[in-house]
Amino acid sequence: MTIPFNYIKYPFLALICFFIFHITACQKDNFISTSGAGVEFSMDTLTFDTVFTNLGNATRRFKVYNRHSQIILLKNVYLGGGEQSDYKINIDGFTGSSSSNIEIPPGDSIYIFASVYINPNDGDAIRLDSIMFETDGGGTQKVILHAYGWNANYIGQVGYLTRYTDTTVTLNNSKPYIFMGIIAIDSNSCIIIPGGTEIYMFGGPTTKPGDRAMLYIGHESCIRSNVGGDLNYPVEFKTHRLEEDYQLITFHHNGIYLSKTSKDNIIHGTIIRNAVDGIFVDSFSTNGSFKLELHNSKIFNVDRSGVLGRGAHIKMTNTVIANSNQFNFIGIRGGEYNFRHCTFVNVGTDLVSRSEPIISYRDYEIQIDNGQEIAITDAGNIYFTNCIIYGNKREEIEILTANDPPINFDYTFTNCLMKVDTFSQKMIDCITNQDPLFIDQDENLYKIDSTASPANDAGTPASIPTATFSGPNTDIIGQFRSVNNPAIGAYAIPN
Repeated sequence: MTIPFNYIKYPFLALICFFIFHITACQKDNFISTSGAGVEFSMDTLTFDTVFTNLGNATRRFKVYNRHSQIILLKNVYLGGGEQSDYKINIDGFTGSSSSNIEIPPGDSIYIFASVYINPNDGDAIRLDSIMFETDGGGTQKVILHAYGWNANYIGQVGYLTRYTDTTVTLNNSKPYIFMGIIAIDSNSCIIIPGGTEIYMFGGPTTKPGDRAMLYIGHESCIRSNVGGDLNYPVEFKTHRLEEDYQLITFHHNGIYLSKTSKDNIIHGTIIRNAVDGIFVDSFSTNGSFKLELHNSKIFNVDRSGVLGRGAHIKMTNTVIANSNQFNFIGIRGGEYNFRHCTFVNVGTDLVSRSEPIISYRDYEIQIDNGQEIAITDAGNIYFTNCIIYGNKREEIEILTANDPPINFDYTFTNCLMKVDTFSQKMIDCITNQDPLFIDQDENLYKIDSTASPANDAGTPASIPTATFSGPNTDIIGQFRSVNNPAIGAYAIPN
């Protein structure tokens, strides 16, 4: 006998509803509600070590773990300070002061992001708050938020040029500086930076190139950074981002640009990091003196180059250039360069696998004319004395010329420790392909092991001039250097 569908339709629907009810009830029962069954945190206090007032926010994160075998429901997650808090939280893309009904599967975890913005005030400030977590089993738990707001001097505006002319701009080291946009020292001006000054360059890896900060030295103008100083009390140029994750990242800012008509630039005892180019030196000196004197300084974690010279005139002593995504030093279109007791080291950064050598020197620059590449050449000389040039490539030196033989183009390596493969020209008493044995390369400490390093006692005496100057008798941190048998590199071995 055939039973009409209408006779079974309603009982069938009732049966479906019964199963849905019980499945839903079971799912609700899967949320753990046992007394004491709360969540765990990767940290109990989220600390923002330093946040600049008046400069946007900083972000930190932590994990929330469900260690149980059932789903845990975060009924409410909220800031103790509510809407008036200096903090905001972000969970699953939602940003605000609170969120609710967040599920964490058994044995799983979620990230909570917290950001802070500290409004400008007359001094430094501490901001405290808590993120509160409510669950059925664990009651109310919290993670403490702690931020220290650091007041600073702000110069410039993002995306704009701020120009100083016919003046002397003197910084002080009482509180840090934030450079934003292009800061141009131009038309018979000079910027004076005393030791101990911290300069935070606005930018970041995702910032538009034109918005990244740059210090531009223009016509008949100069920079005088920590003149006579060393790394015991340095000037520092670095990213404005203070989070630990950002300290090793390159291309945050556009560094220092010494224009064609700048002159008598002196940079001593200065640290430059997180730039595209640490220092770009454009063209030869206008008055016969060095365009740049770089001494007792360190440049590292940069994208293209530590120092880039275009037909420039540079004297560099007691300087470390390390860890570029491309070159440590590149000179194009000739120029005159004298490097003594410098350390160039490159083992690559965390971002890219480096393909360029540490040192690249060329007598030409490629320019485009009517769609055609043209090599513009110029005379050049480069001299390395008592320098370490060491990295993880087989060949860390390249000399490139537009013509063979080149015209008015020369170079010499004297008493240097070098990493080379086929390169062997104009090397005088050099050590090749031996590990210099740095004390702590991972921490950017490029002192050599005094007992085992092949660079120890291997330099030419300080009294012997090479490329028009001798010395220096002290090293990058002011230690006296052996006069007769100095160590190769920027650091001396104490007597």
